[in-house]
Amino acid sequence: MTEIVKKQLRGEKTKKKILEVALKLFAEKGFNKVTVDHIVKKSNTSKGSFYQHFRTKSDVFLVRFKEVDTFYLEVYKSFPADMDPIEKLIIFSQKLMHFLEKEMGKDLMKVIYSAALESDEHTYFLDTNRYLFKILRKLLEEAIEKDRIDPEYSIEDTLTMVTQTYMGAIYHWGLQATDRSLESFSMPLIQTLLKGISK
Repeated sequence: MTEIVKKQLRGEKTKKKILEVALKLFAEKGFNKVTVDHIVKKSNTSKGSFYQHFRTKSDVFLVRFKEVDTFYLEVYKSFPADMDPIEKLIIFSQKLMHFLEKEMGKDLMKVIYSAALESDEHTYFLDTNRYLFKILRKLLEEAIEKDRIDPEYSIEDTLTMVTQTYMGAIYHWGLQATDRSLESFSMPLIQTLLKGISK
């Protein structure tokens, strides 16, 4: 193994460590109460290492959302071409909600939502270049092409409705003192929406 490869592997290991510690601290203390100093101290790294991998504290969320979007892409690619597009949307929504709860957790999702409301830095919720938005658009376009969505709704209208439903369900779940899963909490609403716009 060359020295360059060893250095890259060490860098990836450090980045992963910083990411995991930062997300844990955000979930425990809240985004605004955690500083870069807290993160580097708890992760036994340095400020130089932190800024080598993340431009700002909020970049930690951006990196995590890129990982999440990679999962969404894998789910999308797993669908058979001939599957009903509305069924794809339902399954995609179920897997999305399950993943967010299991891999992000309620505490971290609450922190992410509150941080997004308090700072203009957190633009990934509305970033249409994310895989999440691209996949939803493709699924909705397919549903329109196959005449499965009422033509009175434009692609922009349906995309907005679906993403608002996702965000609203996650936000409402975060407010609740409940042991119910995010999937069981959100899917009745999502399925009602999809039933309402489909033919």
